[in-house]
Amino acid sequence: MRKIYVYENHEVLNLEPIVLTRPAFDLRCGAFTFLERIQKSFPEAEIELIVRDELKMVTQELYPKLTVNPAQVEEGLWILGNVLWTKEDLEKISKKDYQFYYNEGELTAAYLRKDIGNNWLKMGGPVKDKILACPTINEIKSKVIKYLWDAVNLTSEAIKTDKEHFQSINLNNKSLDGIHLINEDDIYIKSPDLINPGVVIDASNGPVIIANNVKVQSFSLLQGPLYIGEDSVVQPHTFVRGSVIGPVCKIGGEISTTIIQGWSNKVHYGFLGNSYIGQWVNFGAGTTNSNLKNNYTPVNVTINGNVVKTDELFIGLFAGDYTTFAIGTTLNTGTNIGPGCNIVTNGFPPRKLKPFTWFLNGKRMKTSETKFFNSAEVMQNRRGKSLSGAEKDLLTRLLIK
Repeated sequence: MRKIYVYENHEVLNLEPIVLTRPAFDLRCGAFTFLERIQKSFPEAEIELIVRDELKMVTQELYPKLTVNPAQVEEGLWILGNVLWTKEDLEKISKKDYQFYYNEGELTAAYLRKDIGNNWLKMGGPVKDKILACPTINEIKSKVIKYLWDAVNLTSEAIKTDKEHFQSINLNNKSLDGIHLINEDDIYIKSPDLINPGVVIDASNGPVIIANNVKVQSFSLLQGPLYIGEDSVVQPHTFVRGSVIGPVCKIGGEISTTIIQGWSNKVHYGFLGNSYIGQWVNFGAGTTNSNLKNNYTPVNVTINGNVVKTDELFIGLFAGDYTTFAIGTTLNTGTNIGPGCNIVTNGFPPRKLKPFTWFLNGKRMKTSETKFFNSAEVMQNRRGKSLSGAEKDLLTRLLIK
């Protein structure tokens, strides 16, 4: 059986704040996470995962059937997790020819002998440093997600690729009476009986994929490319386009070119655009972010302690898990807010907030550990879940940092 090692690399924290609470290959881009897409491409492979030490237990809970951070490795294919792989490149790297594959200077895959793989692990592995032995190098086209805005910008490409895993709707389905469909052949709906009359679904610019048990209420406009994950709810008068909505979300207002990891609420009016949002995030009514500077110049974003001068005109909000926004919150372009924050302010909060910060009318305070975990438990209990020991341990270490 083929061995595949899916790994994070030493630049993983450039994907903060989302990767502070999950491995990079668990991020969403399109209908699937990066790891789910790899698993679908290699269904017979034995996959093992290599992550930062502090994420080992959380990752083991996410993927209980997979080995995490093996002490020893065998000969096999090593794949960088945060890559949007093409079919052509997956076929290329799957050959047993001991080559190294790069995209714009970034190692994305390699077929390694057992001794080379274990020597890399002894040196700290991919999460610590680059591999030194590079006998044969090939350039590939599959794109590395170096920053969160890369994933957001590749949403359209990912959804168009992922649609092959879904079946288009049956136009004779009576449950779709009263629903206006545009470009029906590119619309995929698992539970058509949960789409209310008065909904417009427009796939003229890309596929619309609506997963199982998604309820879409009347007078909403869904424009592709779009994916809405299972058990989510779309409120009346919602306009959502070019986005990925993970499972068990409640969405409303206007959402454009945004990824929501899952289990989050943006129920009310307000604009969310060109953003990446974690899990268990809640937006108060009227919360709105800017995604374009009023002088039309590229947006700078503070990531992992560095100011990144992007070439992007459209960048919105990055918000980590368990962050909440009070009603009427306004957010600037390129805002990066860590997990566990609480934003209550009349003006714009800072464009960078450390994890577990309470920002109350211009003042920064450290989140109380007791209050945070009480609130987190309430959030999860409302959805029939509870904090695991591994998750609580990770969040505690982030909180006391």
